[in-house]
Amino acid sequence: MTRQSLPQPDISQSQILDIVTAICEASAAGGGLEALLQQGAERLRSLLDTDRVVIYQVLSPEDGFVIAESVVAPWQPLQGERINESCFASSEEDRYRRGQLILVADVQHSTLDSCYAELLSRLQVQANLAVPIFAGPHLWGLLIAHHCRSPRPWNSSSCDLLVHAARHLGQSVYQHGLQQQLQAFSVRSQTEQLFDLFTHHVEQVLFIRDAVSGQFLYVSAAYERIWGHAPALLYSDPGLWLRQIHPDDLPQVQASLGRQFEGNSVRREYRIVRPNGDVRWVQAHVQVVNDDQNQPRYMVGWAEDCTERRQLQASLQATEATLSRRVGQEQLLRMLTARMRESLDLETILGATVAGVKTVFSADRAVIFQILANGDRRIAQQATNPEYVTITDSMIPSGPLPAAYLERLYTWQPYIINDMAAEPWPPDLTTFLSTVGVESAMIAPIAHPFGGDRHPLWGILVVHACGEHRQWQPFEANMLQHFADQLNTALHQAELYHQLQAANQELDRIAKVDSLTQLANRRWLDEYLSQQWQRLARERKPLSVVLADVDYFKPYNDTYGHAAGDQCLVEIASAMRFGVRRPADLAARYGGEEFALVLPDTDTAGAIRVVQLVRHHLQTLALPHGASPSGDTITLSFGIATVRPSPDSSAEAILEIADQALYAAKDAGRNQYQVFQPRY
Repeated sequence: MTRQSLPQPDISQSQILDIVTAICEASAAGGGLEALLQQGAERLRSLLDTDRVVIYQVLSPEDGFVIAESVVAPWQPLQGERINESCFASSEEDRYRRGQLILVADVQHSTLDSCYAELLSRLQVQANLAVPIFAGPHLWGLLIAHHCRSPRPWNSSSCDLLVHAARHLGQSVYQHGLQQQLQAFSVRSQTEQLFDLFTHHVEQVLFIRDAVSGQFLYVSAAYERIWGHAPALLYSDPGLWLRQIHPDDLPQVQASLGRQFEGNSVRREYRIVRPNGDVRWVQAHVQVVNDDQNQPRYMVGWAEDCTERRQLQASLQATEATLSRRVGQEQLLRMLTARMRESLDLETILGATVAGVKTVFSADRAVIFQILANGDRRIAQQATNPEYVTITDSMIPSGPLPAAYLERLYTWQPYIINDMAAEPWPPDLTTFLSTVGVESAMIAPIAHPFGGDRHPLWGILVVHACGEHRQWQPFEANMLQHFADQLNTALHQAELYHQLQAANQELDRIAKVDSLTQLANRRWLDEYLSQQWQRLARERKPLSVVLADVDYFKPYNDTYGHAAGDQCLVEIASAMRFGVRRPADLAARYGGEEFALVLPDTDTAGAIRVVQLVRHHLQTLALPHGASPSGDTITLSFGIATVRPSPDSSAEAILEIADQALYAAKDAGRNQYQVFQPRY
């Protein structure tokens, strides 16, 4: 049985961080907004392994359009489509404006408003995950993941991914708007520029400084939220922000101050110390704006709190440190998994598995028990230290495992028994465990790839500690389950390989056999004749070929019909088959009503005897032929050719001379054989 499909795999913090970093870098690069949104949609759809990711821009409570999309075939593309639906004026739109996400695992069985559910169904959506995108304080749009092929239980890491991505996409949208406003400043007065730019409340700190004096001309209110000081203090003390930088980061910030006058925007990340002692991470971008004489006039920029992203980085580093402690064991695990995948022979895979598992866990014994349909167990493979008992099938108690034991196995999770004697085993199992000296064990179920509901469990993978009790760790049990899962895959592949071999053998047979007569076909005849020609040329032995043609077969078809003609050819094929007695002899349908015999290591006399056997069997069949001018039954004409093959000649030569002998038999009155006689 193939187990129930597992929940969607978690998206790691490292992957979330990569997406956020990519959005930030694309925004900093200053490319077009639509290209940034499109790249974001493609990255998110790939990472979520879903069918469609769209970025929907809200124009009004009931109107919007798809500005960016990543979709895979065969699902309907939506990019550029205008969606005018009253559904968005209801509760869902209110939830988005409150910053809530909407998660729908199964559209057909959800509690959505009917019009919203109908909209999703029309868009081929079976599962939906939507997160609002805010540009500043305003709802700009939605970041939406569509699963079209099936319902999908969205996990928390998928939600976290879209929330983080939506937040940084919103910041990029807002920054793009600011850049557009800055470009329009050339046709408006300085007072209008400052008024339009800085009357909006945003999460980022926005500022303009005089490029010559360094004086702050404007600082947005978000400065107080991040730095902990009122913006007014910067007007009187322009160096205040610099003095709040963490001492360890101050040198690299000071080194970057000069680079901002080199013509490119400068990006900085550093820590600040707030007045209350809190340490926060800040990301800042600064661009110098020149005047008409191409001299520095303003320093325009923005800064934001990026502590959350840096915490993700720190968490990732901590995770990597934890994983590094298991490197040795994991390397051995990968080596063994690779060995399991190198072979399609099940016995080889099982043997490598128990040997490797015993080494990985420093166990006294590793055993694979196969559970048969009647509940009995047998040893599929085992690896045991020499000082302990090797288990045999006769030692295993017969009958099904205890119900409680099976119930634990059907959870498809590994489990640990640190003290076997403390478990409530039935008497026969207690005796068995005592006999083989098991003190502690880990058990992992192996699912049956083809067992169905009646036989879902193929067996169990078990490791034993025999000399003393062992305190197995949960991560070790999970590693053991990994091996069990690999065995499930190996069992599946081995069975498929067996089926493939059988199918290939059947295809090979079909490719070589004439479908009507079940004799070898012309393709296999030519190939086999060439093989025997080369072999006999090396061995300097004779080769005979017999060609046979049904006498007056066209009148037979005209009289009895083509169906009867086909049946007649089948009967003739049985006569040809009767004449070949040795494994190396081959009977074939040469074409139409012609047949051929390839007789390796056979001289002319031997070929004549084979032809006589065929003729005798054909006479016994006595197939009626009322339209034959030469008799009342089906007869054959034969041409016999015998040569000693040579390496510098072709096998086609013997077919040509056998054909000449066949025509000689026909010219002589048919219903006979003729042996090729060379003319000198």
